[in-house]
Amino acid sequence: MNPSTTRTRRFVAVGAVAVGLCVAGTGVATAAAPTSALSRSVTEILQSAGVDWSTMPDGYTPEQYQAFWGAGYTPENVEELGALWNLDTTETKARAGQLLLDGQPVPVAPGGGESTPTVEITGAQLDALFGAGYTGEDVEALAELWHSEFGETKARAGQMILDGQTPPVAPSGTPATS
Repeated sequence: MNPSTTRTRRFVAVGAVAVGLCVAGTGVATAAAPTSALSRSVTEILQSAGVDWSTMPDGYTPEQYQAFWGAGYTPENVEELGALWNLDTTETKARAGQLLLDGQPVPVAPGGGESTPTVEITGAQLDALFGAGYTGEDVEALAELWHSEFGETKARAGQMILDGQTPPVAPSGTPATS
């Protein structure tokens, strides 16, 4: 076989693998932060190309996500509601989010036993956090370490990354590439 042909094939194979890894990494990043700017952009691009793509799990809409977490619910609330309704995590958040969207009461109040102020999380903080490879489990570990609620933890860790600092828990996911 001609050495030029071998090099060309090797180049094409390496290119195909690189593209596949980029697509997989983007998929992981968009799944980890379904309402982030990256996730919204990927979804819009793919849908404009005719690909039916959603970064949200089946049965869980971005509106439900925003309603649920925006109301101040915590991972502990998800566990409590899941046990009450006998549902998995995603179904629990979707159901509670839909109840909130419909103006219906949710049987568990948001937050812990005491009222805590809701922290505003910016898209840049979420993009930085999940783009660096942090997962929900990593955020839970940080929340436990810092004794903070989930939203505050995401905002604080994301801001640390934006400020060039390293959170005290390493990311367990794959960082997104630009």
